[in-house]
Amino acid sequence: MLLKRIAPPICGVLVLIGCAVENSRSSPPAPPSTPPAAVPSPATAPKPPMTWSDSIEATEVAGIRAAEGRVSRIGRELRIQLLNGRTLVFKDDTTRLSVLPARRYVGYLKAIHSHIIHLVPYEGTGRYLMVDDSTGDTTTVSGLPVPSPDGTRFVLTSMAGQEDTDASVIEVWQMVNRKPEIEFWHDTNKEPWEPSDAVWRDSVTIDFVKNSHSDPSQPYVKTRARLTRADTTWVLSDSPR
Repeated sequence: MLLKRIAPPICGVLVLIGCAVENSRSSPPAPPSTPPAAVPSPATAPKPPMTWSDSIEATEVAGIRAAEGRVSRIGRELRIQLLNGRTLVFKDDTTRLSVLPARRYVGYLKAIHSHIIHLVPYEGTGRYLMVDDSTGDTTTVSGLPVPSPDGTRFVLTSMAGQEDTDASVIEVWQMVNRKPEIEFWHDTNKEPWEPSDAVWRDSVTIDFVKNSHSDPSQPYVKTRARLTRADTTWVLSDSPR
């Protein structure tokens, strides 16, 4: 279930009480008043840490703002205006979020002519929907696409995580006549590592991180690795230091 935002901290109200004391010789002196404890103002009060759900919502707000009016959200509806003039509408069914993912906008990747939507599931981190900016054609992929410098390909990584709810893969896709076609796929589900953080060094070289551990309760050990295109194939290797 899509997590709710955490409510902002509630600030206490400082009440100042003044005591009137009769100025007479027969009255005992009033005890010194104790200054009230300082209460932080809303501007300086510590904020709770951002949750995963908060991060997704913040990403959508930033993505819509950067889309120059082509993308908007109205309640449960996400609207994308295509270059051909049509408007695509994606509507969340809030009564079936346990079986249907919520859709949250991520951003526009001009290099591969695609709007990216995060399909947020009930469990796990989810998949991503690529939407062609002109035709509206869609392609579902396991991770967030990272375009190559020349825009002819993109790479993605996905980690299964401790709950083993997502794919553990590294994939390279090629853009053929504006349509994504998978070119390389490596499943690490049965290997002692999971891929993440792919970065293009040039149009035929990808660096990424291998996350490995022998005990799921322990933090990942991170090492560098590389994926290189040689002739018509892609080759995995350890990244040079």
